[in-house]
Amino acid sequence: MITRNLEEVERQENEIRNHIHRQILGLSDQVRSKEIWHKILAAADPETIATALSTQLTHFNYQEVLRRKQCICRR
Repeated sequence: MITRNLEEVERQENEIRNHIHRQILGLSDQVRSKEIWHKILAAADPETIATALSTQLTHFNYQEVLRRKQCICRR
């Protein structure tokens, strides 16, 4: 039972992270995205949502910092 719960939490975190990624890349339109967020918020607990958001946004912030550093080095 615990393993199944951990697998479900991991699946939900991955779903949230993937949706954030698709939104940032512009691959998800606003209407569809809103529907997905309603589904995610109804199904996942706050801790899972917070973990996924924090992880994915940190990932994108790190990529942005690297991109900016590369631009500086090329000058």
